[in-house]
Amino acid sequence: MRVFRPLVALLLSLSMGTVAGRWAHAFLRQHPQQAASPAPSGATARCRDGTYSFSKHRSGTCSHHGGVATWLEPAPANLQPRPADTATAAASANDTLAPMPTREAPTCGGTCGVERWPVKTLSDPDRERVQLRPVNTTVEALVALQRPASLPATGRADPAEVTVYRVEARLLSLFSEADGDYHLVLASPSDATITMIAEVPDPGCAGACASGFAGVYGRVRQKLMDYLNSARSVARPLVRITGVGFFDYLHGQRGVAPNGIELHPVLDVDFP
Repeated sequence: MRVFRPLVALLLSLSMGTVAGRWAHAFLRQHPQQAASPAPSGATARCRDGTYSFSKHRSGTCSHHGGVATWLEPAPANLQPRPADTATAAASANDTLAPMPTREAPTCGGTCGVERWPVKTLSDPDRERVQLRPVNTTVEALVALQRPASLPATGRADPAEVTVYRVEARLLSLFSEADGDYHLVLASPSDATITMIAEVPDPGCAGACASGFAGVYGRVRQKLMDYLNSARSVARPLVRITGVGFFDYLHGQRGVAPNGIELHPVLDVDFP
């Protein structure tokens, strides 16, 4: 496998060495899972430590998780893909994401995050109110939104948190957080001092796997790694991110916007 040389330039601004790993297929963090839980949508293998891999290549799968316990059979060719599996393609085809997918088993996955976790993973009771037609906007416009006076733990703040936004931005850094999320620091293409955060949940985590979007999260993470490990990867690339508006609590996160706005979860990513 090729070493992540293009990723080095992208991560010069980071003082930590916890970013990315050296293989494009890996990057799933270790979280204990219930053995009886159904596999999240899009998973290709269950690892020996109970986590799931979304790798499309068998070579090296689960190499950081004790090896492969079980290969998961792909869906039969005569079955139609579930809405979660077609969300990205639908957005590209007609600019509207597929209908909200059915939730998976509510007890699947391991415990990862805490604060507003159902909202972050699209497993909250309010998720049916999210409008899945992306609204094109800018980093500048999002960081100028008024922050809500209060943030419900399991509910959404209108209108930002029921809106799917699409922005073009510079990807300043990417790293994996303790809760398994991919943390992306985005900047305005015209002013790198104007920043905000986007996050992609770990599809093997509770909430994320129960949302029905686990396959989407897995593919977005794979697309990021595929690009960053490719010959065309450059430092601070231009990226097109589609995700749900979300206001996080302010606690000094790297790249956080003044109002705490994020795209969380990310539902699609492209490198134009």
